[in-house]
Amino acid sequence: MKPLLYATFILYAAAFITVLAYNFSKNGKLEFFSKIFLTLGLVSHSAALIARMYSTGHAPMASMYETLVFFSWTTALTSLIVVYRYKERMTELITVPIAMLAIMFALFNAKPGGPLTLILRTVWFEIHVTASFAAYALFTLAFSGAVLYLITGYRDRESSALNNYQDIAGRAILWGFFFFSASMFSGAVWGYLAWGTYWMWEPKIIWSFIVWMYYAGAMHAYYLKEWRGKGLSIATVIGFLVVIFTYLGVSMLMKSSHSF
Repeated sequence: MKPLLYATFILYAAAFITVLAYNFSKNGKLEFFSKIFLTLGLVSHSAALIARMYSTGHAPMASMYETLVFFSWTTALTSLIVVYRYKERMTELITVPIAMLAIMFALFNAKPGGPLTLILRTVWFEIHVTASFAAYALFTLAFSGAVLYLITGYRDRESSALNNYQDIAGRAILWGFFFFSASMFSGAVWGYLAWGTYWMWEPKIIWSFIVWMYYAGAMHAYYLKEWRGKGLSIATVIGFLVVIFTYLGVSMLMKSSHSF
């Protein structure tokens, strides 16, 4: 798996460098090559996940190492969808480096895989984790749109790109909230099967509920024109920091039911 992850990291780095150069030069060849590098990177990344699944016999979601690789994959996939579906070539200047950082952090935390513990041997666990990281990837895209809005607005308050970046952030939050809601529901079912209760007063679950409530408010705010603007973009950036703390901070600093 590791050689494939190193190859993935190099391809994502090439994609980032070429799209950065494209945004400065508007050279069509650079845009083409950036798409190719990002696509090949995702193919290599997918192969790494498949290799991990083959070696462990289960979906790659049972350790910090595996979830970091999976988070990076969902973020890269979201970036590629934006590139091909919406022809947007700015948001990946933020999302791709985040995917690269996740791979780097994963490689520093790499450890051999093993069989799943008994409480993880349910499809509800896999649904829960898949939905969670789909949401995390979309919240990363929303973060990218918000940062670009703030940077562009600082340079030119009348730029036509401002509405585009806010629309990207708003739609990403809408779909992210949908997937995170699915994650909360499937997590409750999994929790009942594993521990006999739908809810526990422990850090990971409480912070997940905070994330859900935060983005519920943000989702509504993006659909009220009078609330849009700099303040909402700053709130979106803060929301992403809350997500990262919920994902990594809680797992690393506190004992929770999600530590295996």
